[in-house]
Amino acid sequence: MKYTLNKTLLFFTHTFMFLACFYASETFSEIKKEIIRFSSETAHIKKKDGLLYLSGDVKISYREYLIKSDFLIAKTNDVGSKEIKVIEAEKNIYFSNNKDIIAKGDKLIMDIEKKFVSIEGNVEFSQDKSIIRANKINVDLETETVDFEGIKDSLIKE
Repeated sequence: MKYTLNKTLLFFTHTFMFLACFYASETFSEIKKEIIRFSSETAHIKKKDGLLYLSGDVKISYREYLIKSDFLIAKTNDVGSKEIKVIEAEKNIYFSNNKDIIAKGDKLIMDIEKKFVSIEGNVEFSQDKSIIRANKINVDLETETVDFEGIKDSLIKE
């Protein structure tokens, strides 16, 4: 009973500390004041390094985009910076524009400043009924241009 109570108290203490640090550092994108929303089973923030680690059923929303993964790191360029610059996600990647595009893969890197996403490893990109499988895709979020590398076993339906 004591162990369970201590474990529960420790969990709430860590959660409170994380939220206090997270909100104190105002971790939202200052770029156009766009908010980056997230949820996960666990989170760890290293404020001095400008890193936010999320793991377990991670979901992160930025603008109209949704990223799901097993593990994710959000980074700032400078220590003490309030702007998230890069998001890196690994394992069971799901990326969507919440309209017509879904991409899955093994690893994702999103450069928020450059508005660019790269997904690699067993990539499956689908739009409507078309599916393109590739080793890597690069997506320019501004122009909605997608470049594919190593295309294999794909189909395009009109």
